[in-house]
Amino acid sequence: MKPGEMHATVDTQSALVEKFEGISISHSILSKIPYDIAVEYFTLPYRVDDKGRLEVLMAYPHDPGTIQAVQMHAGALVCPRKAGKDQLMKLVAIHYGRASDQTAGSPGAPDANRRGPDRLSYNSSATTIAVVDDIIHEAVRLRASDIHLEPFEREMRVRFRIDGVLQEMMNIPRERVPEVCSRVKVMSRMDIAEKRRAQDGRIRMAQQGKDIDVRVSTLPTDFGEKLVLRILDKTSFEFTLENLGMEDKRLGLFKRAIQMPNGIVLLTGPTGSGKTTTLYGGINYLKKPGVNISTVEDPIEYNIPGVNQTQVKPEIGVTFAGALRTLLRQDPDIIMVGEMRDRETAEIAIRASLTGHLVLSTLHTNDAASAATRLVDMGIEPYLVSSAVTLIVAQRLVRRICAHCKCEESVPDEIKKELVIQPGARLYKGLGCSACGQTGYRGRVGIFEVLPISDTIRKRINEKAYTEVIRNEAIKEGLVTLRENALAQLTSGVTSLEEVVREISVIA
Repeated sequence: MKPGEMHATVDTQSALVEKFEGISISHSILSKIPYDIAVEYFTLPYRVDDKGRLEVLMAYPHDPGTIQAVQMHAGALVCPRKAGKDQLMKLVAIHYGRASDQTAGSPGAPDANRRGPDRLSYNSSATTIAVVDDIIHEAVRLRASDIHLEPFEREMRVRFRIDGVLQEMMNIPRERVPEVCSRVKVMSRMDIAEKRRAQDGRIRMAQQGKDIDVRVSTLPTDFGEKLVLRILDKTSFEFTLENLGMEDKRLGLFKRAIQMPNGIVLLTGPTGSGKTTTLYGGINYLKKPGVNISTVEDPIEYNIPGVNQTQVKPEIGVTFAGALRTLLRQDPDIIMVGEMRDRETAEIAIRASLTGHLVLSTLHTNDAASAATRLVDMGIEPYLVSSAVTLIVAQRLVRRICAHCKCEESVPDEIKKELVIQPGARLYKGLGCSACGQTGYRGRVGIFEVLPISDTIRKRINEKAYTEVIRNEAIKEGLVTLRENALAQLTSGVTSLEEVVREISVIA
């Protein structure tokens, strides 16, 4: 653009018709004005109008110096739009992902006014490449673990899983769905012509200065291919035991078990409960030059320097059981088995633990006591289970209340009584603000049930006792159940009643 062409048309409206709080702006538009400039001049790029002008929300739309600075950075003719300064800075915090105490919402608004998460806008004039790039960029910015692209009769729904909960973010018109699917499949090196069978692929990319791995899975549905993108941010995870959220006593039991020269330590819980993160934390804690640590995983989610990690590939015969047999000939000290899926894998792992190896692995059970009976149900002899297993950890994840919009929640005493909470206990919730994307939550914390295998518990396993018998015996010995730990997180103000009830409905 020539200097002589540097001018702007100030919109005569005092404010946009739209409610600013509900708008969403794509990455391609935001990139036109750097964050520092947006803060310095109280501006926010909004959209490109039908005349090709960049519409910019401004606190001072009639200031020539502001308009000139913004145009120089944007390299385009701008159309200023008036917006309140405080409101504008909240929007800057939301869209640039730089929320702070000054921009965050404050407690006090009635709960009925709490809105859902901020949505993304679909830009019909953007190329398919830009649409997909914007979706991935925003997912990374919002700390999403998964992107769901779901085709339906009239549109494709885009949802992000943020802090373990799916949130609807955008709808893509039906006519653009094949292009979006093809673009993702090209990026993940899949066969774009194959639409009848499920496929798996992987994308490696840099986003916002981070190295990002994206695992992609396709599934044929009635209205086209559904795609799920699992985002693995290698820079945002610190696999340390102290970050897990275990209180000191239970963390001490876990550390003691994984420092034993042999035995099996089991992690149990449903998919998405953080088992792999706990295993990786344990591996990092044990990792040192004099120890040979090997893993068998499906898939390898994060690479751990200094650890030999093997990916299961059933299509070429590399199964958990087969890889585990091979590892035992590789002189290991510590073995991590991603999951005990069948009797064969469980038997090999147990025999490995009985011959001088420490084994870390996972099972899918509801609580710690169920893990022992599950192994017996799989066909493992009870005496092998009781001899090999030294500790079982059951876990869940609950969302943390956002610190910026946290406020006290009024809960009837009868509900507290039902949950066995003291009537005078103070409970909290998040109202929803710019810092948490209007959800009331930011981040997650683990709740744990740590069951050491004592002599009494071993005796009950050998007797093929029911899960309830083992659980009651463990409680007599001081076991803090998942339910009790969840209620402790509630009464300490870490999480909300909404979250605890969601988990207790499963684990009570």
